[in-house]
Amino acid sequence: MNFKTLFFTLAFTLTAGFSSIAQESTYNEEDCGKYRSLYYQYLRQDMVRDACNFWSKAVNSCGDSLDGKFYKNGRVAYLKLLKTIDESDEARINEVNDTLAWIYEQRMRLEKDPDWELDYAVMLVSNKSDNTEKIDELFKNIHVMKEKASSTHIRMYFRHLIVNKFNDAPAEEKDDHRETIIEEYIKLSDYVKEALKNAETITNEKKKEREIKSYEGAQLFLDKYFIKIAKDCADLTPVLDKKFEKIAPGDEGMADLKKFISLMERQKCTDSETYEKYVIEANNRNPTAAGYYGLGNIYQNKGEKSKAVEAFEKAVELEGDGENKEAYKLELAGAQYKAGQYNSAFRTAKSVEGELKGKALVICGNCIAALANSCGESTFDRNANYWLANDYYKRAASLGESVSTSKFLDRAPDANAIFDAGKTKGDAITLSCWGESTTIR
Repeated sequence: MNFKTLFFTLAFTLTAGFSSIAQESTYNEEDCGKYRSLYYQYLRQDMVRDACNFWSKAVNSCGDSLDGKFYKNGRVAYLKLLKTIDESDEARINEVNDTLAWIYEQRMRLEKDPDWELDYAVMLVSNKSDNTEKIDELFKNIHVMKEKASSTHIRMYFRHLIVNKFNDAPAEEKDDHRETIIEEYIKLSDYVKEALKNAETITNEKKKEREIKSYEGAQLFLDKYFIKIAKDCADLTPVLDKKFEKIAPGDEGMADLKKFISLMERQKCTDSETYEKYVIEANNRNPTAAGYYGLGNIYQNKGEKSKAVEAFEKAVELEGDGENKEAYKLELAGAQYKAGQYNSAFRTAKSVEGELKGKALVICGNCIAALANSCGESTFDRNANYWLANDYYKRAASLGESVSTSKFLDRAPDANAIFDAGKTKGDAITLSCWGESTTIR
């Protein structure tokens, strides 16, 4: 049965249950004008049952003269009507939902509106429609709307991909659907990112807060259900191995390489061979700070310490004052420490600012402790380095790092050593290797 026939066989006398409108629509100018006026008046007064009654009469009287706005108002009326129906009355709920589907279809005949079609797709998914082909076609509009798609559109599209496509797919088709979901996850996350940027420019504070919360919720939804599809690297890397062979050559394929590298970093797949070949390929095509950062991770995981240091140094150099400046410096300091380059690691870590400063201070403390036995003319001087190392740990703790504020003190001079050195607790002492002072305690 087509939607138009369906509509005119539905029962809609809304003041006393439902009665049938069985005749086909014919144009009657007087009745058309009257019923269009009446439905709109009742809708403005939120008298939705009467509004729907006269709206349906207008459909019957106006023939093909109805415009897109009429159907938009019809959707408003029947959505409001739906809220008044008892949840146990499934038959009536189904009737109204069928009418809403017909309304969507009618406006689609008149106007192309991607947002409207996405709303229609959301309704079909919410109603557990098995018309997967129709839903797929409607959801293509998500890539027309992009960051202008609502958070609901984004969530329901991703839900459709997983619940209606992946979960119901035969075993031999799962990997193909997994590949699609991974690609769509990246695209949808990009749309959310741009939508959040747009939300930040909204001047109305309440609307701004509402939009930000909505899109942040959408990203949490994407992340939550993506993990169910790519639970670990064993799920993710085989798909990306196949994808690697299809990536376009030259600059054309760089966007895909970067997106998949970012995804593997997020899923902690940086020790995989898949990650390694993506990063090497990306860096061969276009050497960047992010590319060298990826190479640093690869060499770090493989235990090639000097190569890791060189890669992170290049990442810091190319990043300059970019947004990842501090993160790359912290990674460089960590790599230098692991390579036994303690003085270099100390200098690099001490230059880290911002929210990563606490982690950098821990590295500083570790470097001082690592060189304690070679810094100072006497045993007392050498052991005094542990007080300075402890100073850095305490500063790190004050910035929120979960470290012990008594770290290294068990290696510092005790009361007897302080007395034998002719020193007094509370005095300042300068440590020659670091050019810094600490307090005897």
